[in-house]
Amino acid sequence: MSNMIANVPAHIAARIAARQQAGTKSSVASAIVSDGVSIPRISIRAGRYRLNEEGVETTVGVTLDTIIVGANPRVSKVFYGKAFDASAENMRPDCWSNNGLKADASIESPVHSACADCPNNVLGSKILPSGAKSKMCADQRHLAVVAAADPTKVYSLTVPVSGMKALREYFKELGNYGIGPEEVVTELGFDDAASFPKITFKQKGYVPEKAIGRVDNLLESDSVKVATRQMAPQATGPALAAPKVQTAIAAPAVDDAYEEEAAAPAPAPVVSAQPKAKPTVAPVKASDELAAKLDSLFDE
Repeated sequence: MSNMIANVPAHIAARIAARQQAGTKSSVASAIVSDGVSIPRISIRAGRYRLNEEGVETTVGVTLDTIIVGANPRVSKVFYGKAFDASAENMRPDCWSNNGLKADASIESPVHSACADCPNNVLGSKILPSGAKSKMCADQRHLAVVAAADPTKVYSLTVPVSGMKALREYFKELGNYGIGPEEVVTELGFDDAASFPKITFKQKGYVPEKAIGRVDNLLESDSVKVATRQMAPQATGPALAAPKVQTAIAAPAVDDAYEEEAAAPAPAPVVSAQPKAKPTVAPVKASDELAAKLDSLFDE
């Protein structure tokens, strides 16, 4: 391949330069490879954390140590008009909103002009198998995280409605002690009592001192804004100063939207005369193995 690139004839070089100037690429290559559009993301399909990037999926397991470096401040929405099909590949939503206010600009036929008045955004518009009320247009939260074992890549993590309460409680628990989510190592897990992949959050340790600066640099970065669906990814040419081409913000993934289908009825609330204990954040320290790994990864 290197010899091929080194010996590009003049007429092919001219075509390459013209495409770079126009910000386009070969129509044949475009059918297979989509530069800049794919957002690295974490899937929870089948109760396993999976890293997805450019069509390559790496299965991690039932837990994943991460550092949360960003969050969309608004609740996002996603609507599928078709029944869930576990065998379907690349199933796309019929409508979605990354800001929870109106349908994404890329949708040709939005279900409604505004999310607030959409009939699919009404509690009870969908009934789960358990009989619990839900919504046809599901709530989601988009987070940006880096894997603690490899903090060089920002991934998008979609937290379905079933995990949003746990996420809020986790953030509030950290906040009770003045701790920011970006300052701790968060272990993503699954609720063993749930019949579907329900995300859990657990403090695993603290971000090492030498890593804090890099984490701070990520907080307002474009990669975090892209991962949290607040900014469209940019496609760039492979060489020279090819102009950036803005693309549509990626739609949510189907496996992250339908994970609550088999939800069991919520247990009845327990009434206790005892005052509710103040939530605590254990002053845990990262394991020696994890701490050593983080330290070595963040070495200059």
